[in-house]
Amino acid sequence: MNPEEADYPQLGGFEHVHLEDSFVLGIEATPARLTLDVELVLTPQHPAYRSPAPGEQNCYARATIEFRNVRNLNWTGQGTPPATDVSGEKDYGGIDALSRSGAVFHLEGDWGAIDMTSDAPEIRFGPDGFTRNRAG
Repeated sequence: MNPEEADYPQLGGFEHVHLEDSFVLGIEATPARLTLDVELVLTPQHPAYRSPAPGEQNCYARATIEFRNVRNLNWTGQGTPPATDVSGEKDYGGIDALSRSGAVFHLEGDWGAIDMTSDAPEIRFGPDGFTRNRAG
């Protein structure tokens, strides 16, 4: 892969997460910022990983993925309504792709596809840390 190109595991802070099994709970685009509210799957190599409780398949942690200094954003395929999980929380599906080509980031999921020019994304973990059982 070209050094100017990277899939999410090569992005700083994303080495030990699994986006495809994570859940997008909300997306907010504001001037110069894009924020995804997620229940993020941590791999066993992540420092905050804990063994899943009985009945869980993954270790989930509440987090936001934030892109700052957004200079250009194109969001296509919007409009798919969210699912509602057993707790009543809205769920927009997973993140099927996150990649970088130069300063352009590409995100894709059931909620559409976003191409933007921005700073590298950062993961910020929520104050409540781990979330409820997602298996059931």
